[in-house]
Amino acid sequence: MNVLFVTREYPPFEVGGVARHTFYLVKNLAELGVSCKVLSFGDPSSSYNGVMFVQPSSSIISKLNRPLAMDAMIPFDIIHLTTVATSLIKNEGFDVIHVEEPYVGAFVRHRRKVTTVHDTSYGEIKSILRHPCGFPNFKRAAFYASLGSYLELMCIASSRAVIVPSLQVRRELLRVYRAPKEKVRVIRNGVELPELPRSVDKAEAKQRLGLSPEKLLIFTAAQHIARKRLDVLVNAVRLLRKERVEGYHVVIAGDGPLRPYIINLVKKSGLERVIELPGWVSQKRLSLYYQATDIFVLTSEYEAGPISLLEAMSFGAAVVSSRICGFPRLMRDGVDGLLFPVGDYCILSNCIKRLLNDVSSRMRMSTSARLFAERFDWKSVAEDTKNLYESLF
Repeated sequence: MNVLFVTREYPPFEVGGVARHTFYLVKNLAELGVSCKVLSFGDPSSSYNGVMFVQPSSSIISKLNRPLAMDAMIPFDIIHLTTVATSLIKNEGFDVIHVEEPYVGAFVRHRRKVTTVHDTSYGEIKSILRHPCGFPNFKRAAFYASLGSYLELMCIASSRAVIVPSLQVRRELLRVYRAPKEKVRVIRNGVELPELPRSVDKAEAKQRLGLSPEKLLIFTAAQHIARKRLDVLVNAVRLLRKERVEGYHVVIAGDGPLRPYIINLVKKSGLERVIELPGWVSQKRLSLYYQATDIFVLTSEYEAGPISLLEAMSFGAAVVSSRICGFPRLMRDGVDGLLFPVGDYCILSNCIKRLLNDVSSRMRMSTSARLFAERFDWKSVAEDTKNLYESLF
């Protein structure tokens, strides 16, 4: 079987969860005998056998807040990528086309087209309207309410099957987008399991990151956008400082249009010495942060299948997560990790304080987190995806 993946971004560039999803899915499909080729935006000089990068002229793969002129060029990049994909399909005769992001694959045509919808414009708009944070959020809302929604509808309509990572996204596609029930299939995200680290590795990882081995590391990695609710973590840390809780350091990795807002909130709260904002980090350095992490925090109010949560759990980090759909819904509160109501930084603060002060609970949840992550390996994701491909013939 010969499959072409069409996606917005792909390693080795500094990318998010969708790119890692594509990378590990392609890797594990190849181990099952599926021949895969990837078409993505990026630096053409970095193309290699099986991966073709197309140079973007817009802000389509930028994590930063870019000028409107660059945003206005996004439709032209989508058309360009579609033209390249159409040429590849014609010349190489793929059996299946797998679009990993509907925004870039809406106009790609094939009799066996599959689309993965990781999250929806509808979900993004709801979060932005609840937490307006200036012009960058307005631009995102305008995109999702207009072009974004249109591209999603076009891609869903032209696909034989649609993959979603959670029941919540499936419900949105059925209720809001009116997708046919028989077309939408839930296949959860996976994780690449590292070898279980030795206890000494955590201290070594902290030293390599320039962090104090004596302090516990509270870590999160997320795009700085409204639905990630990073302000909740900042406010929770502010309460910890007010209560004079010591012995920890906080790192919020990632970047995005709301980064200036988060930086300003950290400064206003007087937390510059407690909270570090390193920006986007490479996959290698991200793995080092996971290895060093004592407590991982997910503050999102909307996620389909947060890969960062699974990655942190695979390294044995004790986790605190907002009580949302996807993987957090499957977690046992107090066993696999601690759950708190969305947006409630007071309860989040108490959860973190509990793990900071209770070593036995932290170690117990660390072990449970690893066992939880082991249930979602990429091999099973690839097997389910291959079975879906075969059902289209």
